[in-house]
Amino acid sequence: MKVNQSIALVFAFVLSVCAHAQDLGSPTTIDTDKDGLYDNLEVNTHKTDPNVADTDGDGLTDGEEIYDYNTNPLLKDSDGDGLLDGDEVNIYHTNPLAADSDLDGLADNEELNEYNTGVLVKDSDKDGLLDGIEVNTHKTDPNVADTDEDGLGDGEEIYDYNTNPLLKDSDGDGLLDGQEVNEHKTSALESDTDGDGLTDSEELERHKTDPNVADTDGDGLGDGEEVGEHGTNPLLGDTDRDGLSDGEEVNEHKTSALEPDTDGDGLTDSEELERHKTDPNVGDTDEDGLGDREEIYDYNTNPLLKDSDGDGLLDGQEVNEHKTDPNVGDSDGDGLGDGVEVGEHGTNPLLGDTDRDGLSDGEEVNKYKTSALEPDTDGDGLTDSEELERHKTDPNVADTDGDGLGDGEEVGEHGTNPLLGDTDRDGLSDGEEVN
Repeated sequence: MKVNQSIALVFAFVLSVCAHAQDLGSPTTIDTDKDGLYDNLEVNTHKTDPNVADTDGDGLTDGEEIYDYNTNPLLKDSDGDGLLDGDEVNIYHTNPLAADSDLDGLADNEELNEYNTGVLVKDSDKDGLLDGIEVNTHKTDPNVADTDEDGLGDGEEIYDYNTNPLLKDSDGDGLLDGQEVNEHKTSALESDTDGDGLTDSEELERHKTDPNVADTDGDGLGDGEEVGEHGTNPLLGDTDRDGLSDGEEVNEHKTSALEPDTDGDGLTDSEELERHKTDPNVGDTDEDGLGDREEIYDYNTNPLLKDSDGDGLLDGQEVNEHKTDPNVGDSDGDGLGDGVEVGEHGTNPLLGDTDRDGLSDGEEVNKYKTSALEPDTDGDGLTDSEELERHKTDPNVADTDGDGLGDGEEVGEHGTNPLLGDTDRDGLSDGEEVN
């Protein structure tokens, strides 16, 4: 009985000791600061304070840092990004072990405190550029997709068009880069896309020409030439409406593209070139003294021939000086050409019988060899026609029968025969008898 009692007392003592030992805690299992780390590990392994749950005061317990986040329980900011580890985990949900959680080139602290960008978003403004590239390389605003407000996203400007994302008008032509790319399809890097000498804005806003086509009206002259050099209309192929394109006039014919009748002769340049083959730069193509239009419409002469009727007189001389017909070689029909009358014989080309002797000038000159300017060539008192037609005497010989009496004397005074030296056949000449 006593033995059993002794055993019972010993067993009760052991249980009491064990219970007391459990209350005090084993040196290897005690976690004084309730941070999830046993004191011996804090002291011997992690060098943390076993009496302080968050040794580095960063907002995470030492146990969370060791077991959950692998951060340094002795450093407030394990990744050196300027944010407490606890703030990263509990507030910002960033990676406390990566200074740049979203790998965009900006540290988490920069994104939160300097640039107000999305700390977990690589491209806060969704412009195709990482936030860090915008800030550090291009100096663009990582929160504004189109920093320069030109209508193109910063990423488009950098990668697609090579334009300046900080300049609204990269080529300085007066148009926003976005307008050029999206509306006009012009180059945002070349102020004169089509190379015609006008800037894209000048073409669109001032002249209404196509900035992508050097020759908007297709007339053979560039828009810049038309506006700057020739004063022609770059929207009208034939500015002066003369039937020739501006380019033909300037480059081929050297005529005025602003005047339909360059030489002022009354014919349009195209009429001259295409219909009449006259020179549109010379009012009198054949230099005959008549303008080309006068010849064609007024006198029906040939504007390409100085002497349309071939009479030896210029058409202008005939019309302006002699009043002869430039289309008729012998205006008065007397058998002498107008030029011969004027130039050789001094007769009147408008009068068939200049000396009014009853013989045409042509007869006198060509047939009888008499003077067309003197009605009585031989001065015998008889007109040339009287001699020839009535008396049959020689108009070039005053005494046809050589009897010593002039033909006029014989006919007018003595009644003798001017063709018979001895009218009465008495053996004495008429002159001997009279004189």
